[in-house]
This record gives sequence, C-alpha cells and structure tokens, in this order.
Amino acid sequence: MQKRKQRYSKDRKLLRKGEYVRGCGYEFKYTDSRGKRHSVYANTLDELRAKEESLNRDFMDGIKSADGTLTINDYYKIWLEIKGGIRESTRYSYIRPYTRYVEPDFGKTKMRDLTYSKLLRFYKELANNHNLGFSSIRTLNVVLTMVLDVAVRDNVLRANPARGALSELQRELPPPKKVRALTVEEQRVFVEFLRHSETFFKFYPVFITQLYTGCRVGEVLALRLQDCNFLKDEISVAHSLMCYDRTDGDGATYCVNLPKTKSSIRIVPMLPIVKEAIQTEIKVQRTRGIKCVDVIDGLTDFIFINSQGHVFSHKKLNNQLYKISNAINRGIKNGEIKTDLSEFPMLHNHMLRHSFATRMREAGADYKATASIMGHQKVDITLSTYTDASPEFMAKEISLLDDLG
Repeated sequence: MQKRKQRYSKDRKLLRKGEYVRGCGYEFKYTDSRGKRHSVYANTLDELRAKEESLNRDFMDGIKSADGTLTINDYYKIWLEIKGGIRESTRYSYIRPYTRYVEPDFGKTKMRDLTYSKLLRFYKELANNHNLGFSSIRTLNVVLTMVLDVAVRDNVLRANPARGALSELQRELPPPKKVRALTVEEQRVFVEFLRHSETFFKFYPVFITQLYTGCRVGEVLALRLQDCNFLKDEISVAHSLMCYDRTDGDGATYCVNLPKTKSSIRIVPMLPIVKEAIQTEIKVQRTRGIKCVDVIDGLTDFIFINSQGHVFSHKKLNNQLYKISNAINRGIKNGEIKTDLSEFPMLHNHMLRHSFATRMREAGADYKATASIMGHQKVDITLSTYTDASPEFMAKEISLLDDLG
C-alpha cells in the first residue's frame, strides 16, 4: 500500500487528511453520509481545525451539517407547508412581520452560520434602526422559534437560538405600553358625544356594543341579526370577523373564524343601552334600504355595515375612534363639551374592551362572571390584563378604612 505523501502548512505544521493550502488560506474536504463532497474554508489552520471539530461533533450528535447550507427562509417555507391547526388570521399575523423584517436580509442566513448572538444583534437592530417595540419583536421571535424548532427536529441545528433570546432583550427595551381603560368621566363624555354628534352618530351602535358587552372587535363585527335574542336580551358570540392583507399582495380580504378559545363561544347579556343601539342600527338600515352585500365564508347579514352594505374593518373603526378623540379634544378646548377633563385620550378598539372589564370590577361584579362574559378561560387574565384601578375607584376603596374607625 502506497504511503500518503506528507503535506505541510505555511508555517510547517503537518496537514491532516482532507486539509489543503489554498492561496492565502486553507481548505478542508470531506464526504457526508450520503456520499456528497463538501468543503469548508478558513484564513488560518487553527480556524479550519475549529470548523473540523464542529463538523465532527455534529456528526457524532447526528447533526446534518450538509443541510446547514439551507437558510432561515428555506425552513420558513418548510414550516409554512407543515404547520397546521392555526387560524388564518393568526397565520397572517405571523407571515406579515416575517416577510417585512426577516425575509429580505436576515432570512438569508444559513443555518450553519446562525448563532444566538447573531439573532440577538438582529433584534437589537430592529429595535434601534426600525423603532420596533418589544411586543413586535416578541411576535417575530414566536415565529422564528417555531421555524427553527423544525430545523432542530431535522437535526440541522443543535439547539434553537430563538429560545430565551427575549430575556436578554427585555432588560434593554422599554416594556410594551399598557392598554388603559377609560375613566368613568371619559366614558361619559365619549358616549354623550357619540349620541349627539351628527358626524359620528352612525358609529354609535357599533362602539356602544363594544363598550357595553366587552366583546372583541372581531366578535362584534361578526354579529348577525340571528345572534341577537331581543326577548331574552342575549347575544350569542360564536364567530369572529378578521380583515387582513392578502399574502399575494392583492389587496385585503376578510374571513370569519371561530373565536380564540372554546370559552370565547358564549352568551353575553344584552344591556338596555346595547339593545337600543342595535335596534337603532337595524331601523336606520331598513329606513334607508341598506342591506348587507358581503358573503364571507358562507355567512352574510352582518349587523354593522356601512352605507354601501359592506362590513367594517378593524382599521376603519380605529381610524374613526382616532377622529372622534380629536373631535372631543377640540370640544374640550373650545368649551363646547362640559367636563372637568383637560384632555381626552386617543382611543382604539381594545380600549373599549378594557373599559368594560374595569367598569365591571368597579361595580363589584363577580370575577368569574366577568371572565365568562369576556370569553376568558382564566380569571387571572381578566384581572391582570384587562382591569385598571381608576383614581375614583381607588379613592372609594380606601375610604372603606373609615368604617374601621
């Protein structure tokens, strides 16, 4: 058997099998378990041997180093193909931030080059250069965690660098801005303004329904006449209407989903103010000959529609709440609105749901009943996330100490 000729590095170190001097650097050639040839390169022999050790360690642990040439985007596509059991609206909430922030650049990172520190630097870049808040980055991390979990299970990654990445980032970024409820006076001003506004009265029914049922905006927009029992004063919540941009970029589309959880399918009591608001909406539509023209996932006859018979989108309602907030602030400033408030908050849909939960707590409602009405599985979600302690409520509660003498 012919003896292998000894070869040496530039500094006269003996080269191992598969190691070669290449120009200004070094190359290591190897064959994977499928008989495919590969090469890795480095500027120095020490760097090359560190890569060799990594390859050997991967081989011993069953890690498929050859598949490490696949990128994050490659595994994102694989994840989209195999991921099931999620609602279309949830899938959209994952796809949109990924395609905007990850896919164009960071998504091209090869699996073998992906590290915890590289991922953390990417998140910090999003925070510093793109002004992304912690909650937005958290959504991205949820997606990347699921995508990279597939690579781990395929033995392409040893560990998932997305797991635990947020704990470091959370210490540096400001916490997500907490959604606050309206105070009692702010709620009074809001309701009275809507009731008497020529411009915004058309939105009175939909916002009153949100404010006094605690339903999610999608659940309110999905309501149909058959969901309302005016004899028993009950509303049946069984669907949620979502609007999202199409993944092919061709405009927006609607879908009707089941609510978020089993506990979200529920019966909600219909307060007199809600009953009056919904019946007013129906009466106005019949008087003006307005009929729902949308058929979404086989459902139609939605209650809250515009003058052309189309359902409202979440974005449309948020824009109107923004305009209403500005109009109220103008009224406070010029003295047309009588109130002790010096400023009115900028409203959005979710604030109305928070306000409902807070009013229920202030009224002394049972916590479990409130959670059931809001469609929460656990009471602690209602208490920790959706209820605020207004200054008036805190003053009332602390006054109970007077009874102790």
